Amino acid sequence: MSTHYFIAIPIEATELINVQRAILPYYSYRRIYRPDEFHMTIQFLGYVDGEELDEVKEITRRICEDTLPFTLTFRSIDHFGRPDRPRVLTIVPDDSEPLQRLAHALRQELVDVIPRLDRKAFVPHVTLAKKWDAGERVPYVSPEFQVTESVEEVILYEVQPHHTPAYRAIEVFPLRRPEEDIWQSRLKFLT
Repeated sequence: MSTHYFIAIPIEATELINVQRAILPYYSYRRIYRPDEFHMTIQFLGYVDGEELDEVKEITRRICEDTLPFTLTFRSIDHFGRPDRPRVLTIVPDDSEPLQRLAHALRQELVDVIPRLDRKAFVPHVTLAKKWDAGERVPYVSPEFQVTESVEEVILYEVQPHHTPAYRAIEVFPLRRPEEDIWQSRLKFLT
């Protein structure tokens, strides 16, 4: 079995755990994501060989060095699949221009390295659960919430389907620090 990879933003907002707990009783899923598995996939890569992986790392590093940190805000529950038996339960961020620019820049360069790259439309989401189990979805009123997540890095993950967690970080790519942060770090060092 070949190893698959993807590039994602780690999602660490602990408030998402409460949102997940509040809505799961209204659904029936076999696979519930653990908080340490929360992420937002920017680009699924699938199988890549060693040379391609090195190029993926270089492209991702360069694009992240040109991208300033940004914030995502989550307020909505959504799903993929039939409304009465959705195959994937998600939480989605508000529209984010920096997120779209990052995803577009990565895809634009990665497609030259990996011609077979998955080119499905980028639909930003964090998966909470998947694989419908049995029964029907119970009608409910979605809870109101507002969760923010600071995006300061992107991670290259390896899929490990028979492990927990199912994803292993291969490399972390920090986003570019604003000049103001760099100067404050230098001033702390000098004083």
